[in-house]
Amino acid sequence: MSSTILVAMSDAAIHTLIHDILSRRGCRVLSASSLEEAENMTGTTGAEVAFVDMSLDGDVAGFIYRCRSRNIPVVALVDSHLEHPSDYIADIGGMAHMKMPLTRDLIESLARQGIEMHRCWKALSDNGACPHSGLQMQEVLEAVDDAVFLLDADMYLSVANDVGLRQIGGDSDNVVGRPYLSLLPRPSAKLLRETLEQVKASGKERRVEEFVNGHVYSTTVRPVFEGAVLSGMVVVTRDHSAQRRSEEGLAESEKRYRSVYDAARDAIIMFDRADGSILDCNVAARRLYGYSEEAMLEMSIADLSGEPERSMDVIRSGTGRVPLQYHVRKGGAQFPVEMSMSHFMNNDRDVCTAYIRDISQHKMVQEALQEGARLYRAVVEDQTELICRYAPDGLLTFVNGAYARFFGVDEDEIIGHEFFPELAEQERRDLRHWVRQAGPAEPVFDREQQVLRSDGEPRWLLWTNRAILNNRGEVQEVQAVGRDVTERREAERALSVATEEKERYRRNLEATFRSIPDAIISVDSQCRVIATNSAASPFLVLERAKVRGKAMEDLVADSGNPCLTVVKQVLTSGKPVRGYEAKLDLPSLGERMVELNCTPLIDPDKEHSGAVLVIRDVSRIVDLEKRLHERHGFRGIIGRSSRMQDMYKLLEQLSSLESTVLILGESGTGKELVAEALHYGGPRASASMIKVNCSALSESLLESELFGHVRGAFTGAVRDKVGRIQAAQGGSLFLDEIGDISPLIQLKLLRFLEQKEYERVGESKTHSADVRIIAATNVDLMQAVKQGTFREDLYYRLNVMPVALPPLRERQADIPLLADHFLEVFSRQFKKTFSKVSDEVMDIFMSYGWPGNVRELRHILEHACILCPGGAIELRHMRRDLVEQMRMSAYPTAANLPFAERDEGMIAMREQSIPINHNRKVGREVVLEVLNQCGGNKARAARELGIHRATLYRKLKRWGLEE
Repeated sequence: MSSTILVAMSDAAIHTLIHDILSRRGCRVLSASSLEEAENMTGTTGAEVAFVDMSLDGDVAGFIYRCRSRNIPVVALVDSHLEHPSDYIADIGGMAHMKMPLTRDLIESLARQGIEMHRCWKALSDNGACPHSGLQMQEVLEAVDDAVFLLDADMYLSVANDVGLRQIGGDSDNVVGRPYLSLLPRPSAKLLRETLEQVKASGKERRVEEFVNGHVYSTTVRPVFEGAVLSGMVVVTRDHSAQRRSEEGLAESEKRYRSVYDAARDAIIMFDRADGSILDCNVAARRLYGYSEEAMLEMSIADLSGEPERSMDVIRSGTGRVPLQYHVRKGGAQFPVEMSMSHFMNNDRDVCTAYIRDISQHKMVQEALQEGARLYRAVVEDQTELICRYAPDGLLTFVNGAYARFFGVDEDEIIGHEFFPELAEQERRDLRHWVRQAGPAEPVFDREQQVLRSDGEPRWLLWTNRAILNNRGEVQEVQAVGRDVTERREAERALSVATEEKERYRRNLEATFRSIPDAIISVDSQCRVIATNSAASPFLVLERAKVRGKAMEDLVADSGNPCLTVVKQVLTSGKPVRGYEAKLDLPSLGERMVELNCTPLIDPDKEHSGAVLVIRDVSRIVDLEKRLHERHGFRGIIGRSSRMQDMYKLLEQLSSLESTVLILGESGTGKELVAEALHYGGPRASASMIKVNCSALSESLLESELFGHVRGAFTGAVRDKVGRIQAAQGGSLFLDEIGDISPLIQLKLLRFLEQKEYERVGESKTHSADVRIIAATNVDLMQAVKQGTFREDLYYRLNVMPVALPPLRERQADIPLLADHFLEVFSRQFKKTFSKVSDEVMDIFMSYGWPGNVRELRHILEHACILCPGGAIELRHMRRDLVEQMRMSAYPTAANLPFAERDEGMIAMREQSIPINHNRKVGREVVLEVLNQCGGNKARAARELGIHRATLYRKLKRWGLEE
């Protein structure tokens, strides 16, 4: 070739490829980067053929038509997705088209045809389109490989070259001068007649294609004018069969290559060895690095490799395998890869195809890929899965090493054997049916199968059969990939067993959940209810079926509900709350005492995901505890009578206060125990409690004991002495028998009580005191005030909060309890075991007035326990003089009662008591008589009879008189 060819391409790589190929063939190649530049060159440079990119900006179709009018054939580069490109290019006046990928042979062939057509058109134009211009014209026509026919204005054949004569089956003498259409087969004549008429009517070139005996012919009809008058036509017929077959072969090869290319699990990237730029990449590569296809094609190996210089050296050196490199994903994370490469020339460009495998979670490849292996084997040979290919008839065409090792066969010997015998009968029928039906709509067939491995162990394989289709959608081969899923099947079976067991546990847990009498409410981290049991219904305002997903604060009566408070505390702190007691007012149950226990829920990530609240109704337990508390007493004080219970409540209120307390009561009623209960139950319990018996000390000694003295304050004061007030600093001072102190001490004590200040004897310095005053007396202080023996102002200062202790005779119900308590004390003290007080002794105790109160009871029982060897305390263990005294002693009359009991009700009760002879036998008649006099009050009748109430109940039961 020594012709001028114009190349106008938008893609620099394609432009360079065409330029290099045509330049090597001796052509003068003109380059244009835009349609405007190409337009200028066609009129000034003598271009004979033009290669034009249809994607250039501007009116490309108009440019091609103008080139046709200048006798410049145009070869158009069209998009691969354009339908019917031949018809489209012919309609706009183009000679031919081409698609990617381009080959050297295709470009050279189209350039040669274009040059010949240009020369033919130019010759026709130079000779005025006259068909009788002589030998020169004939030589031009014979130089063309296509069939060329010159027609006159009436469509008669004027000239035909040898190719055309062979096509219509005649010689020049027989066909010249005859109507052109009469020389063609009827179908062709009909098609050409319409085309010739369209050209004649429009004056524009037309092109048609027809299929004859498996060949594809394209016929171009171009009008020839003399001035404005149609003088003839040029008909050029070209056989495109070889070109079409070549295009179809290339397309099928590309499709098959792409099927393997895109189905590969490893990343495949094609690099330019000159600069490392990426020319192509498969889906796995884009997925591996995290980039889109467009982004990948703008990158190079330097953008992907953590060692860019080393990677570039490897690509340039032609190395076949790199066992370990570090590449970089889109986010910047590095990961190890194994890279195998093959190097070859593609469109005069030295390229490298790299097969890249991420080996982060897999073992490194142990065997190097063999040089010269096919692309398919390079992709699948080293796979751990069983991979084979077989034809539609089921005969194996390829197996990889894993397949051969699994079944214990030789890779080469197994080729040509049937793949189906490895399957069970039903599976074989299903697979054959799929092979017959496989196509674009159903390209994949999966089936799990149990087979025997070469060592005889049964294994489960998941076969994935993928059809490899040709461009007509027909199955050419099937690729089967077998994955060993034995462990997965076993895991699924184990999971199924575990799931069943879990379900069983869940059902059991739900049954337990339902049967628990305590209310259970579980909430999420947003305090929304997850689940409740039936016992929780009374604590919520909605039915159980409607509470799930609701905010807990909407399900309780008010925002201050203790349940809500406890749950929010656990959700906030993440720490459990246990044993929190609260009182709830429930619409259905009334006021209830509950115990709240709340524990945070922990998710698998060790994060708090909610809380579980357990509400236990402890109202009955609280009542029992209260009764038990009443039965056992209060802080060392024994008693369960109503008088004692009232006193306990009062002591609970006074314990936490700093107020002065005055304890009133007869001797032996336990005033010192009450003082200790107040001290040790209050905030001063950790400090000392100092006790002072005011009646046991003289005036001078009491002053020194209370306030202390300094050295030399009086005769015998050889050193400083700390007073009781100073010793009680921060604690409590108990002033017992306060009613017996002298007027002088009363005055000094009054100043101390008012200002909490004092002076030590013999010292003028004032000291401050932080003590709580608890006083006690068995004297009627109000009477003493009236008599002038006790200061009135001191009385009111002491009598801030009086506590009156009842005598033992007014709480007879406590006598059995006190007796049991003292028996336990003496059992430990005397190392004996005393079980009880006999009924006879208890009857005497219950009828006795106890002037010495609890102290007298203790001393009497102490004497009896010393004499008793163990067991029950009988009458014989008691002192005879005491027994006689107790039997003869009646309840005291109102005149003999102490001041604390002198109220009208008590006087009336005592004076109206029924006189009873305690020495007489208590028989049926006596009991009935006394019961009648007491109005049926058994407790009062027992007291009047001088027997224990239990003894009276026992007698009545024996006589059948319980009712």
